[in-house]
Amino acid sequence: MRFVFITYNVAIHEEVMGALATLGLKSYTRWGEVTGVGQQSGPHLNTHIWPAKNSALAVVAEDDKANLLIDEIRRMRNTLGKEGVKAFCWKVEETT
Repeated sequence: MRFVFITYNVAIHEEVMGALATLGLKSYTRWGEVTGVGQQSGPHLNTHIWPAKNSALAVVAEDDKANLLIDEIRRMRNTLGKEGVKAFCWKVEETT
């Protein structure tokens, strides 16, 4: 099992949700509005000066589906450029 944490510009929400749907990943936790500064995407601070904002999403999936999700996030980074999407992945154990 893997825990995949994704942060992304709210402008590409449909693309991120489409990736989950394509992989059959129906369970997730989403934070609708988060702020931050990325090395490539720059500030997304939801202010008058830096109006962009992000969402964050956490998914726990079997290793094979998590790897496919990471591959899809890489594809998005290559095709969407500065819109901003990043993913991190950790191994997890189910406790309950």
